[in-house]
Amino acid sequence: SHSIYIKVLNFYRVDPKTGLSAQQVVQARAQYGRNELAPDEGTPLWKLILKQFDDLLVKILLVAAVVDFIIAASSGESFLSALVEPLVIMLILVANATVGVVTERNAEQAIEELKAYEAAAATVLRDGLLQQVPAAELVPGDIVELTVGDQVPADLRVVQLMSNLLRVDQSILTGESHSVEKHVEPVLLAKAVYQDKVNLLFSGTHVTSGHCRTVVVGTGAATAIGKIRDAMTASQE
Repeated sequence: SHSIYIKVLNFYRVDPKTGLSAQQVVQARAQYGRNELAPDEGTPLWKLILKQFDDLLVKILLVAAVVDFIIAASSGESFLSALVEPLVIMLILVANATVGVVTERNAEQAIEELKAYEAAAATVLRDGLLQQVPAAELVPGDIVELTVGDQVPADLRVVQLMSNLLRVDQSILTGESHSVEKHVEPVLLAKAVYQDKVNLLFSGTHVTSGHCRTVVVGTGAATAIGKIRDAMTASQE
């Protein structure tokens, strides 16, 4: 079955029995960066408020409120009665802006909460030695071992099952209510979705059964969860 995933291992120039060398790790980190999602700086409150008024319809309503006040005041109405309609328009716009700000703040919080799914550590094979390293230090090509209870520290391609069965809970990514079986065999579908990629383990998911050896194929923003975060950030903008 080695020939099935030999292309992946060859791409990263890694032997699954020894892992990457220290020099390869340094080179890969320079190329791919650290295995972590960049912190979301968040939008200042004043920018969020201004953004709510940066809309053509809102600007038309603001102009309408001013014009209405000028017409009412010039027609001899008292100051208070001239303020009634413009005030109603302003209250509606303020309410709309408040809802907009709260919605965007919640979206920013949801984006930031994705960082909570990052694993703290990983068991990696380097220079022939199994060692524990911070998950943020993993690089594409690293050989990672996982067992029951482990949080998947990056997007990984299964290269060897070390138990009869390997099951993973990937509900945070796919919404599946039960754990799914993973294996080494290739996926032959041309347009495979996450549920179809049964030889990949996704960052942030959990191993519920089994023991395996894998190769890192995606880190940081290049993981499935990183792409979801980027998509959420883009849609917010």
